[in-house]
Amino acid sequence: MEEQGYIEVKIDGTVGNKPLKPIDIDIAEIKEIISDVETFLYPTRDKKAERPHISYKIEEGSARNIFYLPISGVLLFNGLSTEIKNRGNIDFLDNKRAEIIDKFQRRAAEKNLDISFYSSTTKEPILKISKDTEYFKVVATFIETEFVLYGKVNEEGGNNPNFHLLTKEYGKLIISATEEQLLEGEKRLFKVYGVRARGKQNLTDGKPYDLKLIDYITYNPNYDEHKLDLLIQRASANWNKIAKVDSWLQQIRGL
Repeated sequence: MEEQGYIEVKIDGTVGNKPLKPIDIDIAEIKEIISDVETFLYPTRDKKAERPHISYKIEEGSARNIFYLPISGVLLFNGLSTEIKNRGNIDFLDNKRAEIIDKFQRRAAEKNLDISFYSSTTKEPILKISKDTEYFKVVATFIETEFVLYGKVNEEGGNNPNFHLLTKEYGKLIISATEEQLLEGEKRLFKVYGVRARGKQNLTDGKPYDLKLIDYITYNPNYDEHKLDLLIQRASANWNKIAKVDSWLQQIRGL
């Protein structure tokens, strides 16, 4: 049997003019702390399913949330906490772990708490989170992705080869291209074209930018209505074979 140890999340603060005690912690907060610690150690569904037995108790000394678990879990906790302290940020953490530390940081700042991480391998706090620390999660402002865009080419060239595409959805977009891409094939100026491009998408308004051309798509606004009806009929037949559509979609999405 693996050696056992413990990790501790100690919360120091005041309620009124008196030091915080375990009796001041609501059961909803206790439940959240337990869930947060579990996610910090085992962030994915698979890891949670395979995690070892963990027991819990809360003790005096402000509010000491103590978790008993195998030493391998203690060492994981130590390593992550030490790295956060050494780096002074949580940028290196995966998304779920970063969210947990961000949550502790916001709680500390809003309620003027000191949240300290300890373990059975050390007497000193491994990590301390307070209103003066800044372990906040950096929120992404864009994603990098591939686009299919349609519009009129109304300008080409420049010192850094590019062309302007006038789109209905986003207005004018500037798309970088090589000289070979601009010169090959027919003249496209003032014609409507589709393009495949790679770039960034602003998460606030959805507008693409920093676009680089992959290739052109000949624009064809016409379609064969008969073929479209056939495709819909075939898809509908397969769709009707699924007994519980909502459950099937959740399974596909991994929910």
